[in-house]
Amino acid sequence: MAAAKKATILIVDENTQNIRSLERLLSARDRVFVFAANGKDALKTALSKDLDLILLEVSMPSMDGAEVAQILKTNRRTRDVPIIFISSSPVASGAEEGAIDYLYRPLDPAITRARVSALLQQYSQKKELAEKDTALENYALLIGNSTDLLCTLDADTLKFEDVNAAVTDVLGYTVEEIKGSSLLFYLHEEEKQKVQSLTKENSERFNFETRVWTKNRAIRLLHWRVVRRDGRWFAGARDVTGTKEAEEIKHYLATVVKQSDEAIYLHDADGRIISWNRGAERIYGFTEKEALKMKIWNIVPEHLMAETQQLVNTVIAGAEVQSVETTRITRQGRVIDVRLSASVLLDAANKLLSIAITERDITEKKRAEEEIRQANRELENALSDLKLVNRELESFSYSVSHDLRSPLRAMDGYSQMLTDEFHEFLNEEGRRLLGNIRRNATRMGTLIDDLLEFSRLGRKELHKSPVDMGELVGEVLQVMEASVGRSGAVIAVRELPPAHADRSLLRQVWTNLISNALKYSAKTQSPEITIGFIGRGGAGECGYFVQDNGVGFNMEYAHKLFGVFQRLHSHEEFEGTGVGLANVQRIISRHGGRVWAKGEPGKGATFYFSIPGVGDGGEGT
Repeated sequence: MAAAKKATILIVDENTQNIRSLERLLSARDRVFVFAANGKDALKTALSKDLDLILLEVSMPSMDGAEVAQILKTNRRTRDVPIIFISSSPVASGAEEGAIDYLYRPLDPAITRARVSALLQQYSQKKELAEKDTALENYALLIGNSTDLLCTLDADTLKFEDVNAAVTDVLGYTVEEIKGSSLLFYLHEEEKQKVQSLTKENSERFNFETRVWTKNRAIRLLHWRVVRRDGRWFAGARDVTGTKEAEEIKHYLATVVKQSDEAIYLHDADGRIISWNRGAERIYGFTEKEALKMKIWNIVPEHLMAETQQLVNTVIAGAEVQSVETTRITRQGRVIDVRLSASVLLDAANKLLSIAITERDITEKKRAEEEIRQANRELENALSDLKLVNRELESFSYSVSHDLRSPLRAMDGYSQMLTDEFHEFLNEEGRRLLGNIRRNATRMGTLIDDLLEFSRLGRKELHKSPVDMGELVGEVLQVMEASVGRSGAVIAVRELPPAHADRSLLRQVWTNLISNALKYSAKTQSPEITIGFIGRGGAGECGYFVQDNGVGFNMEYAHKLFGVFQRLHSHEEFEGTGVGLANVQRIISRHGGRVWAKGEPGKGATFYFSIPGVGDGGEGT
């Protein structure tokens, strides 16, 4: 325990005898005396020492006591020190001259001691109170400027009784909003029971962490330090959200580094390995224990030693190395390709701690890339050959089709001449046979025309532009008005979003699909055809359909629908050459789209096609 501070009393008198008499009279263990023989010395002493009382002789040469008192009262250091005037005869009121009391000689010992003791006690209490006021002001500044939330709470209800301004920064509420409310109101639901249980414990000091809701409904993590006293919690809460998140991130990153499939290791300026993760163990075959006894030169091929040392020097100089491809050696002596990144780790004083290396084994990747390049070269050669074959095939088909037209025209013409010139000589069977020749010649001509059209579509250049699909379907139906009328079909056209395609080729698609629907629903009592849109797929792909309630087909044979000359029904059942749907597929494929169909025997069929949106897929213009 510190010793009690002694009171310092200044006695001012030109008479040394008077000074000694007062010292003996007032002497005590808790008092110290200092002396001055004149006013000038009194001022010097008062300004250099911490005084608790001044006994001031009024009558002195050159500067009397009243003058000294007035000067002392104007000085900030001495203005509050009590002064007692001492005089041999009555004087004016001491208060007017700066004194708060006075004594007359001859001095009454009892009265003198009593007044001195009273003034010393009064001044001591005044100083103590001032010191406490200053301390309270300092504490108020500390509390007000603290970034931690400081508060008092009722230990039973946990209602805030007082709180500092930091609550606004921490929780977003003002002091007025928080006072009187319960801490439980702000707690995350899972924390309430834990905190309520603390009110039933008897510990004087305890700590805990809680998640609390801020005014803007964000969650903060607060660390509380509490002192329980007199039915209250005197608490401080520090926002540790960022610290916790940083710790979690550091832990997560350490785990990621440790468990990464990439080789991540640290080494010093001499190449001594000081850290080695599981990825490095997997790639190189050395355990962490083994690697920590090695230097990086154990995994560097001899011909790359100088290059690697230069890279280390570059990193130490402050440069960062990113994605450098090089080779390394495993424990088994296998040479592998790696992609390397390196950077330097420094301490707060910019002193080298270590060099961080990240390496990815790209051996298989490079081998696969080479295989892909080789496959691409072979594919390009095959595509070139295929294009040549296709051109030759199309040329051949075109030539053959043209060459077949002449004999077909001759067959048809001579059959017509026989029928016209020798009608009376032909019996019914002869006329029937000639009719079959003419019909088959006509059918053959149609097949040739379709084959030519199929060949032409493979060579026709695409000219893409925005296409109003609703308008285009309307035009196709107008051209087919007679066919639709004969079939008696009811055609419903739903909303059709626009497309980006070759308009003339899309006209052919719609014509073929609608004609197909009319043909295969013709034998239905009430033919119905629906034309619509199925929505957009990835990259803005547009899908459309044509649905009928006709004969349908078996899905087992759906793969044959779009092949050239492939038919699922006989010519006697439904006329056709089997090229129309093949044309549809070729046109849509050239647009980068696809075609497909769904059907069921006796329940109709639906044919779909989709084409990419603007700027997606297909051949250019």
